[in-house]
Amino acid sequence: MEEQSTDFRRNASLIGAIAGAIIGVLAAQMFVRAAEKEAEESGEALSITPAKGLQIGVLVMGLLRQLSNL
Repeated sequence: MEEQSTDFRRNASLIGAIAGAIIGVLAAQMFVRAAEKEAEESGEALSITPAKGLQIGVLVMGLLRQLSNL
């Protein structure tokens, strides 16, 4: 019984790590595209402001909270 629990934990962790990496890369690509478009329209340099960083952090925390409630 304990072996099944260990296998389940390992598999869940592995799947979560792979899914998290893929989702993270896709989210970063979308963020970069949006930032490039915004910089092109406004004529400003590309940068991550503290406000944008805080906004992303709050969104990630909300996502993690939703996932923990499943």
